[in-house]
Amino acid sequence: MENEIKNEIEITGIVTETSNSVNTDKNNNPKSQRKSKFSGPGVKIFIIIAMCVGFLIPQFIIQGLVSDREWTERNAGSEIKDKWGKEQIIQGLDLIFTLRDTVVKPSDNHTECYYDYEYISPEIVNISGDVKTSQLKRGIYDFTVYETELKIEGEFKLPDNFKAKNGYEIDQSETEIKLRLNQTHGICEKVIIDIDGEKIPMEKVSGVASLTCKTDMSKLFEGETKKFSINLHFKGSESLYFRPMAKTTNIALTSNCVTPSFNGDYLPNERNVTKEGFTASWNVFDDYINQSEYSFGVELKVPVEQYQQTERAVKYAFLIILLTFAAVFFMEMRKAKPVHPIQYLLVGVALIIFYLLLLSFSEHISFLLSYIIASVMTIGLITVFMASVSKDMKTALGLGALLTTIYFFIYILLQLETYALLAGSIGIFIVLAIAMYATQKIDWYKKEELE
Repeated sequence: MENEIKNEIEITGIVTETSNSVNTDKNNNPKSQRKSKFSGPGVKIFIIIAMCVGFLIPQFIIQGLVSDREWTERNAGSEIKDKWGKEQIIQGLDLIFTLRDTVVKPSDNHTECYYDYEYISPEIVNISGDVKTSQLKRGIYDFTVYETELKIEGEFKLPDNFKAKNGYEIDQSETEIKLRLNQTHGICEKVIIDIDGEKIPMEKVSGVASLTCKTDMSKLFEGETKKFSINLHFKGSESLYFRPMAKTTNIALTSNCVTPSFNGDYLPNERNVTKEGFTASWNVFDDYINQSEYSFGVELKVPVEQYQQTERAVKYAFLIILLTFAAVFFMEMRKAKPVHPIQYLLVGVALIIFYLLLLSFSEHISFLLSYIIASVMTIGLITVFMASVSKDMKTALGLGALLTTIYFFIYILLQLETYALLAGSIGIFIVLAIAMYATQKIDWYKKEELE
């Protein structure tokens, strides 16, 4: 009996010891401690996709910030324009004849006069001038303004078939010359028109962007030609445009602006842009002067496109985050080094902050240099962080190289406007091919959890 009790105690002790040994091994087993409900491949993929979608929210916030900064710049530019002078458009020069129709009423022998007007454009106009640009600063923004003195020369001649409308007579004593502009705010000094040696001051018209004067043009009806000359000294900003002012309009401009952009319905017949500035000339023939809505000229502003380029760059944020998360996930699968979702989140935040860095730097230095600085800071931060997480510098450097390639490719897309879609499609195809090759050896059906 005593022997049976002794054997039972020994067996119980062995079982208890074995059980404690198993529990101790379970508590001390690092593999068991590292198991996590987030470590399964399927769960991890779901979390990564959810985070990528979630990062669309800060992406939209940054896009709004870019638009807000661009709006601030435009407001500062509007303030400069209002004080200095806005875009200038030389719209035309007209000779205006007053037509009079006198009607006598038989009932009371009362006379009434009816008036109308006939517009005559010059036969030819030659415009020349030197447009001197400079920079005005408002806060952190620089704006291009200019000052010029245009010399406008030409001649008036009545058409061969010119005559008054039926029932009207031409009042030769009421002849007006009108120079039409888009605004008169930027005019620097009194405008004088010289007509065959007679100098006549031109006055601003209240409520109308034009300068006018009255003169005697009776000689035109005798077949003569009246030559005129105007020196128009004015200030403006960003651009200078013209509309056809005569049947033949010749314009010759010089400027110290080295970044001109020639726009409008007519391009220059000749142009030459150097490091010192540009020269350009237009020769325009138009039979329908007064009905013409055509305009042409040059934009003189320094290209400031950092906000447009930053806004375009932000549109690729989702793609960059997705590719980076995919690379980190593949690193997990191949190296069996678990990365916690919080660490994914920190990497995504670093990728978003890249755009804040790009926006803030680009307001002070060139976009290219801003892009390089923001990229180096972001790639360096993520590389060091992943080296600490994975304890594998080689893998972290590989991730850094991948990010460098991605940011370089995105910058190329930003510079390609016409071929951006083609280059982007080819780039995504190559990324897909690399992903297929990199994941072909991964056992997606393994039962054990990531270590």
